[in-house]
Amino acid sequence: MPVNFTIEYYKAEEKFLNAKTTEEKIIYLEEMIRVCPKHKGAENILSLLHTKLAKLKKELEKKSEKKGAKKEGLRKEGSAQICLIGKVNVGKSTILKEITNATPDIDRYPYTTVKPEIGMMDYNGIKLQIVEIPSTFRPEYMSISRTTDLIVIVYKNEKDLKFMKEFLDSKYIRTKRIEIKYNENPRKIKEKIWRALDLIIVYTKDSNSVSPMALKRGSNIKDFAIRIHKDFVENFAYARLWRDKKEKQVGLNYILKDGDVIEIHTKLK
Repeated sequence: MPVNFTIEYYKAEEKFLNAKTTEEKIIYLEEMIRVCPKHKGAENILSLLHTKLAKLKKELEKKSEKKGAKKEGLRKEGSAQICLIGKVNVGKSTILKEITNATPDIDRYPYTTVKPEIGMMDYNGIKLQIVEIPSTFRPEYMSISRTTDLIVIVYKNEKDLKFMKEFLDSKYIRTKRIEIKYNENPRKIKEKIWRALDLIIVYTKDSNSVSPMALKRGSNIKDFAIRIHKDFVENFAYARLWRDKKEKQVGLNYILKDGDVIEIHTKLK
């Protein structure tokens, strides 16, 4: 089946080929993926584009570490990383304190936060890393927002929100975003963040306990097993799964849903 690329695809491809920076390449590659036909004949092309995009994002992350993020001791931890971004005195530090275990300095004077503040947010047993980006917007700190899983724009009024949207666009930062008003309920903020990440929680079962694990929506038993240990895939026999109080035996390609409990069984050696 022919792919039948659109004019929009060829335009995005041309911009990608002429891009000078990794950031620009990521933007135009994402555009190519967005406008690429989604029928069966384009599956291989889309797979190659997604692989190339993942490689570019990895390169960008390494560059960010060299520029200073690693020097500051910042590395991704937990099941996802989320950046809080906003103008001065919009309540970022207060939100960070309310939804995580962090204890940042909170002051009514501008620029109290001069380097990224980090906290871990607990969502039903899943740990999520929350990073407050200083409002100085130094390049080495803004680079974190290019490779993070989600940006949370914190704002007090529409003028602040408009400024941040335009600022992020001007820096070619196209990471997924949500918007939070400074006085929103902390529990609602946690829910908004979780929904935006589009993750599910499944549970690993062994003889002694049940532990939560976050996975991308659409993940299967193989994705689950790899997260535990690669040997679980190589020696996989079957998985026992509990869903809606019913038990079944499933294979590696079985798609998981939120709340599933899984027990992996391996082949006897």
